Amino acid sequence: MPKPTDFDQGLALHQQGRLAEAEPLYRRVLRAAPTHFDALHLLGVLCGQTDRFDEALEWLNRALAQRPESAPALNNLGNTLGSLDRHQEAVQAFERALALRPNDPKALLNRGTSLRALERPEEALASFDGALALKTDYPEALIGRAETLLTLHRRAQAIEAFQQALALGKDVEQIHYALAALGVGSAPSSAPPAYVAALFDTYAHNFDEHLVKTLGYRTPELLVAELRRAALPTPADVIDLGCGTGLCGPLLRPLARRLVGVDLSGLMLAKAREGGAYDELVQGDIAHALVERAQGFDIAVAADVFVYIGDLDAVFAAATAALRPGGVFAFSVEACDDAHDCQLGPRRRYAHSQAYLRRLAAAHGLSVESTQRSVIRKESHEGVEGWLVVMRRP
Repeated sequence: MPKPTDFDQGLALHQQGRLAEAEPLYRRVLRAAPTHFDALHLLGVLCGQTDRFDEALEWLNRALAQRPESAPALNNLGNTLGSLDRHQEAVQAFERALALRPNDPKALLNRGTSLRALERPEEALASFDGALALKTDYPEALIGRAETLLTLHRRAQAIEAFQQALALGKDVEQIHYALAALGVGSAPSSAPPAYVAALFDTYAHNFDEHLVKTLGYRTPELLVAELRRAALPTPADVIDLGCGTGLCGPLLRPLARRLVGVDLSGLMLAKAREGGAYDELVQGDIAHALVERAQGFDIAVAADVFVYIGDLDAVFAAATAALRPGGVFAFSVEACDDAHDCQLGPRRRYAHSQAYLRRLAAAHGLSVESTQRSVIRKESHEGVEGWLVVMRRP
């Protein structure tokens, strides 16, 4: 039998957030007692917390083989399945949990989240409302309710739900950003990093398919085609800003002596790493990554990144400093008219004007090599106009 203190010590470390120290203790328990339910369950939870969702699924299924009627384990199973984009199975797990504990607001919240992902908004709204009936001061459920109401085109009610969540002090920056996109309050200079990271962590498992098939996303191909028309340094050190899952990687690889990718989302970078196109992948803010590598690159590329940054001045300054003389800066933006520098739209994406981009170029000593207007993606089956821009550091 395992030492009596092994599991308790692992649990205490887990509760303190010391996951790397808790994990070997859970594993030690399981080596001695392979059917120890709590160690199986919590090791599954820990693997999910460290983005190892396939492994989490295995441990949770082993736990449920010991206790099929554990509502907490079923709820965690549903969360893991949702993280793997298996939302139909996730809903089934949450419903099994709710059959055991009908008044569990967390399970109702989680079911609503998966129903939203399955594009079943009326059912999702009912699930969020059920959670709120049990726990009125539940900011996550209010945020889920607000997002679902937006899907149902019930804007005024969505704003009210966001404001109720805001009063509870949860995700304040992200709610202010959502409200600003709906015309309530002033727009921040950029999207909150936590919002961007969470958004793309959520999309990581089906991001490429969603972008290319659903949204008709063509920006990497279009932007690299514009880049190739410029006189490029060869061989080049290239940085792919906001690289995501690495859609630009195979297109940039033939141009690159060294190819570096930067992104806020760890799950996106994990997908990019699987593709094998990059020599180095960095998790973090793109401006910080550029500042740390003065004159380190010949080409900097940002495809569909500036839709989450309104004020581009700091990024232009960092990109200029990171480019060697003669280096090229290629990027895309969604387009707005020249009456505005930038606008935050209802889908929480910034659009920029050509006049603003040209002023930034002049301010940072960049020459404009080309600007090409193009449909860069679809939204609700309609084309979204953007600019494909290539600039050079003299």
